[in-house]
Amino acid sequence: MTSKPSTSITKRDPEDECLIIATDGIWDAISNDLACQVARTCLKEEGPATALRRRSSSHAMSGDDTKVLFPSKSAFAATILCRLALGRGSTENISVIVVDLMGH
Repeated sequence: MTSKPSTSITKRDPEDECLIIATDGIWDAISNDLACQVARTCLKEEGPATALRRRSSSHAMSGDDTKVLFPSKSAFAATILCRLALGRGSTENISVIVVDLMGH
């Protein structure tokens, strides 16, 4: 364990859609391209409630229920990335924040 984090400075492009800040538990299990694809898809969805309703019709939740679970599309994207890393067997600390740079 080290107390010195890995950091980088990257110039933003006006076309950047989101920023994904995550621990090794995410990056060891998910490629950069896949993480971006997941985040982009979640941010462009009509909303987490719509995505959940489409994927689980037998356990449909109301829009109010999903607002409690996922207060924003960014939170929804972060949750999906965490679950994907867990599903791929990540054993590291899994933490992720998705920042919507386009205001979806």
